[in-house]
Amino acid sequence: MGLDVVSKPITVKARSDASALARLKPSGRAQTMMVLGWLVGLAIVVAIPLLDLPPIWSAAALLTVIYVPAAVGQNLIIGNAGLLAMGQAAFVGVGAYTSAVLAVRYNLDAAVTIPAAMLLSGLIGALVGFPALRISGDYLFIVSLGFNLIVIDVILQWGDVTGGATGLTGVPTMHLFGVDLGVGAPFYLVVVSLVLLSLVITQAIASSRFGLTMEAIRDDEVAARSIGIATAAPKIYFFAIGSALAGLSGALLGYYLGYVGSRSFDVTASLLIFQMAVIGGLGRISGSIVGACIIILLPELLRPLQDYRLLLAGLLIVVLMATRPQGILGKTKITNLIKK
Repeated sequence: MGLDVVSKPITVKARSDASALARLKPSGRAQTMMVLGWLVGLAIVVAIPLLDLPPIWSAAALLTVIYVPAAVGQNLIIGNAGLLAMGQAAFVGVGAYTSAVLAVRYNLDAAVTIPAAMLLSGLIGALVGFPALRISGDYLFIVSLGFNLIVIDVILQWGDVTGGATGLTGVPTMHLFGVDLGVGAPFYLVVVSLVLLSLVITQAIASSRFGLTMEAIRDDEVAARSIGIATAAPKIYFFAIGSALAGLSGALLGYYLGYVGSRSFDVTASLLIFQMAVIGGLGRISGSIVGACIIILLPELLRPLQDYRLLLAGLLIVVLMATRPQGILGKTKITNLIKK
């Protein structure tokens, strides 16, 4: 009889948890509409260079697509892992310089330079992630911001490799498996394909058991430890993955601009990437895409707004903090991370 009395509350609790999860899952119709929406969006992005539009449209769309992985990586670190870190532009810079040096000085194919850029950015990101094992909240924010300053100083001082304050010029057009993609539609479509592949892999990681474990640690680390979840390794892994995605953005940016310079990876650039993740919505890849469109695409198309990009983004964040702290499409409130 004692067993019956004990088992009933457990059964009821399990059923209530299951019903709660069922309510959180989007309906089949909602999922279908979501998939159709993203397919339409992808079709529009792919069609832009194929249509007879002003060059500014292709340039703005391509620059936005290039920054999406960096924004998604920032979102993984903050929204999914719950680690309030900035300085993502530093990893974009590591990826850009790695790819550019290999392409300019060793004439290597993009099939080598891009994975190398992602690997080095990811490894450095894992090292930077170690402080997250002992500090959190605004302390981690300051540490990661300091790392951004260190990277800029290394770039400026290591002139023999990075070109110093002058930067690296003459970055060739992307050669993929020996094929010169040039600067037109082939390059555009390859960039979109690489970014799309990175998003599919990232979504698979975020929705996997490992990704859900990381979210459990984010929501309540003490509770996660109490049921035997190791909290150290997932933090390092997510830092590494988020940094590797930034490295992808850096490599693509170098090929796009044909030049790599330190000013593209300073604290202001990190702030813009941070805003993409926060404004678009923390904890969702779709939020990072929306954030990139707001921060990159709109000012590029509306040129008079470019000088006011930081001001407008700051005002938008203030409004969101007061009305929707998780961002436009997000599910994690940044205010919860600041208090940790």
